[in-house]
Amino acid sequence: MAKEAHEVQDGRVIDVTLAADTNVGDVVPMGKICGVAAVSGLAGDVIGVHTEGVYTVAATDADAISVGDELFFDAGTRKVTTTATGNARIGVSITAKSANSAGTVDVKLNVG
Repeated sequence: MAKEAHEVQDGRVIDVTLAADTNVGDVVPMGKICGVAAVSGLAGDVIGVHTEGVYTVAATDADAISVGDELFFDAGTRKVTTTATGNARIGVSITAKSANSAGTVDVKLNVG
């Protein structure tokens, strides 16, 4: 019997065609999920994007974020937020941040 699925990548880093110029370490929204660029590239280039791991990302100032909160990436502000509407899911916070304060949180990518 033939296989129904054939592994093409292990999934920790996937190949993505960039919609915009991207620097190494930039968050890359991909439909309903996000990853982090492994290298820099120009729009139209195919680069490796991390889809697993924990990354420190700037957070929306107004949001209070607790450990375990589901987070989303706002491509307009280039920050994570607790607001799902209009934003791609990035993962789960593993650190906390108080409301109405500038800061970052550590995000475990694509879990939750």
